Amino acid sequence: MEIARKKRTLCSRSTSPPVHRSSGNFFLKTLGCKVNQYESQLIRERLADLGYAETPLSAADIVIVNSCTVTESADSKTLRFIRSAKNKNPEASLIVTGCCAVTEQDIGRLASMSEIDAVVPGPEKLDISSLLGRSCAVLGPETGCGNGEVTFFRGHRRAFVKIQDGCDNSCSYCKVTVVRGPSRSRKISSILKEVGNLYSSGYREIVLTGICVGDWKGEGNVRFGNLIREINAMPGNFRIRISSIEPRYVTQTLINDLSSSGKVCRHLHIPLQSGSDGILKAMNRGYTGKNFLKTIDLLRRKIPEVGISTDVITGFPGETESDFQHTKNLLENIRPSRLHVFRFSAREGTPAAGMGSQVPDKTAKERSRILIDLGAGFQRDFASHFVGKEINVLIESSGSAYLEGYSSEYVKVLVRSGMTSTGNIVRCKGKSVDHNSALIADIIW
Repeated sequence: MEIARKKRTLCSRSTSPPVHRSSGNFFLKTLGCKVNQYESQLIRERLADLGYAETPLSAADIVIVNSCTVTESADSKTLRFIRSAKNKNPEASLIVTGCCAVTEQDIGRLASMSEIDAVVPGPEKLDISSLLGRSCAVLGPETGCGNGEVTFFRGHRRAFVKIQDGCDNSCSYCKVTVVRGPSRSRKISSILKEVGNLYSSGYREIVLTGICVGDWKGEGNVRFGNLIREINAMPGNFRIRISSIEPRYVTQTLINDLSSSGKVCRHLHIPLQSGSDGILKAMNRGYTGKNFLKTIDLLRRKIPEVGISTDVITGFPGETESDFQHTKNLLENIRPSRLHVFRFSAREGTPAAGMGSQVPDKTAKERSRILIDLGAGFQRDFASHFVGKEINVLIESSGSAYLEGYSSEYVKVLVRSGMTSTGNIVRCKGKSVDHNSALIADIIW
């Protein structure tokens, strides 16, 4: 069946679809966060339901790009892939959706590219099959968050469950609130059903993900800790990992819920962004360095061996050498188990994009390098803490010499191949740490 070649931007559900096929082959490229990966899986499964087969890029009739726009680099990766994909398969119809395709300006920029046949604005992407001539909506009208359940994750031993979308915070540098909209929560019944189905399909780690997971609210103003307790009470030998949570939601009540749960992983990713109170205020983060440190202290007192990873941004407008040293000093005090360092990226439509006192790129790069080196030492020290100790590890992949996986604390662990198979949670004892800060371990049982 012929694919229509006339390019059109789908701006609403009522717009006529530019691509018409009752079946065919598709290739799906996902860029960005776990939320995008989850939403791509929904797209993948809905297309399969309609009779479409997933194939390599070279054999695809339709190429779908689920884009990311969190940084300028993310935009560039999206554009590079679009050009590369069209070059490798010029006959395929290429559709772009995701966070790059939300604002009118971004949609217009994409629609002007000759490589692209259709642009589906981000809020519509879970109904992407309407582009193919057959509607298959999966956005839930009750929540606006998505109530279609996924059943598997191709190539993953961990399964993602999206519990929430959007964000009500107003960080001055962040475009996510612009493209994702206000916070919406998924119904608890849908979440629990999906978790149960994924466990039945063999997944032994469920990652709760969203744009602002700590802001999840159930009916009757039930909060995130209640959701954790509900999942923890479900039968089965599996564990729960929280993908990322803002400092304001790491309360004493939630810490108590986490520490008493037998299923929640002993690891939290809590973004810091800066250790300077002045920069935190300019970022509109709503806390101080002292507040953040207090949260970490509360967490470690209750869960002593907890893994705490974090994000920081260097080169934010107005960041002085003193501000940078405050960040460095706070990190040395916290000593996170993993550190993700980003250079400030001005995103159009955000307050920070118009701020003066831009930091020279050379300075931001040097500050990033210093923090990356610092973080590498933190990661090695944290992994070394588990030498001689017993930990639980989910085996996720296999190599010629080692099986690879992650502990509850999110330490990368290597065990000898042939000792078990992927997808299992095994008990291990740490022996040593390799040059990449991975823990070498033996399986006990």
